[in-house]
Amino acid sequence: MPGLPVWTRLCPVDVLRHPVIAGVAELLAGQDVQAALHEGQRAGTYPTDVVAALRRIGVARLFTDEAEVFHLCGLNAIAAAVDGSLAITLGVNALALLPVHLGASPELRARTFKKINDGAFAAMLLTELDHGSNLLRNEAAAAPHPEGGYRLTGEKHLINGATRHDVLVSLMRTARGGAVAFGDFSVFCVDRDDSVEALPRWSTLPARAADIAGVRFHGTHVPEDSLVGKLGDGFSLVQRTLTLSRGGISGLASGCASGALALALHYAHTRDVYGAPIVGLDAIADHLVVHAELDLVAAAMAVKAAVAANALGIGAAIYTAAAKLACCALAEEAVEQGRRVVSSRALLADRPYEKFVRDVTLYGVFDGTSHLMLTDLSLRLPQIVKARDEVEPTLPRVAAMFAAPPRPLAALGDARAPVRHLDLSAHARALDAIDGGVGFTAFVALADAVVALGRGLRGHKAWNDQGVRFALAEALAWIECAFATAELADPARRAALGAPALPSGQAVPRDILVGALAGLGLRARARLLEVTALAGLPVPTDMSQVEADLVAARAAARPGARAWVRALTP
Repeated sequence: MPGLPVWTRLCPVDVLRHPVIAGVAELLAGQDVQAALHEGQRAGTYPTDVVAALRRIGVARLFTDEAEVFHLCGLNAIAAAVDGSLAITLGVNALALLPVHLGASPELRARTFKKINDGAFAAMLLTELDHGSNLLRNEAAAAPHPEGGYRLTGEKHLINGATRHDVLVSLMRTARGGAVAFGDFSVFCVDRDDSVEALPRWSTLPARAADIAGVRFHGTHVPEDSLVGKLGDGFSLVQRTLTLSRGGISGLASGCASGALALALHYAHTRDVYGAPIVGLDAIADHLVVHAELDLVAAAMAVKAAVAANALGIGAAIYTAAAKLACCALAEEAVEQGRRVVSSRALLADRPYEKFVRDVTLYGVFDGTSHLMLTDLSLRLPQIVKARDEVEPTLPRVAAMFAAPPRPLAALGDARAPVRHLDLSAHARALDAIDGGVGFTAFVALADAVVALGRGLRGHKAWNDQGVRFALAEALAWIECAFATAELADPARRAALGAPALPSGQAVPRDILVGALAGLGLRARARLLEVTALAGLPVPTDMSQVEADLVAARAAARPGARAWVRALTP
């Protein structure tokens, strides 16, 4: 039985104290429920019975009046640790209703939430088959209706919940000028009726039981008060929605990595090939160690994104983009490490690990591809690396983020909220200076290198090379992951930031933490050296010494990490 994901342990808010979250975790731990979900994945059938059971528990409360970041991200992680199809079936409600929380009138919000509380589910209608992630080229339109309100025409595709969910939150073109403008789009809450055609489901490799299909509007009439926010504000509203929802996707990725690790560990402890469990083989133990390290980092960065979104709202854009990019990539690598342990049985449709092999590929393209995240981060690099007249202490700012009480989603979407940047070098030094923490000195050099290279690229012709910008943005993401991992998994640094101590017996093993940080440092170093090579810039610090220190730290931690995975009880 998969255990609870690492996300739930690292989160500074104990999400399991909420009765609905606790009920969901208990329900999904049941072997009969897991068997039903597994069979649904094999057959490609929507998880109707499990969804009905979750509705009886009260899961709708998490999407409506009680909605807040920690519970929604925790729900994503817990569900994804068991079944990806169910996880995105639930998660799409949070995504679809975010615009309602952020922009709807009180009357529309109350009316929509009543439908959800009465048993409806919501779907988010953004993409069109011909245009993909380029929403500005969308053609499905809402035109003024002769009797008032609007008439909707056109198609939306690759929509989660397209044939079954009844509240359709739809981005529609409401103006068409010469040049495409952000103000050409608006968002509507649409009730499914006979004029809304559900198109055939797509057969997908991941999340095979999810309801991924298309929707065609045949002159669907929606009243004026179904407009979410103001006419022409739709694109801005969607941008704010996706900035926040990316933290939720990182929670899905984190849960997937944790669920896969639980199965891989159980297999390694119970599979006897040479007269003893295969976990005794160094190569198998090493795969599990790396899987645990990747799982830890994905969880820490996903939690940090949730913390930042709760405290800063859309000002957390750097954290949510970094989390979406890094957690999805790390989860794919983690599942691959587990696949090597489970070996051929990971490819059998009647065995439980294969669902993770399939489902993990979805999260990296869900609500924005990795390329979009790199673009977002690279656009913010000039602000991040600019010289500062005065260095603001970073630890109090991070501590304030951790201490912020959970806020309703409606409070998080202020379009005027500035995107907040920490001084990378200052924060690396502040974390390195905390007594009792694991070694962090390499990240001081790496943070300095990001800043130096970023400044060196200003006005440089190499800045026009997308590969250069992306390599530097990826290095930034790995350093942000290192910050999150140190802040949330290192007891000394967690205490210094005022986060509650990890539950007794659930502390992160020091050797796993050391290995995880070393791996992040080596990733950042590789991307920074790529920047210097592509741009012809000098290496700003002694990268050979950084590499030597990180490799030595990882090598020293490996024997203890192996002993830890071997001591676990399956």
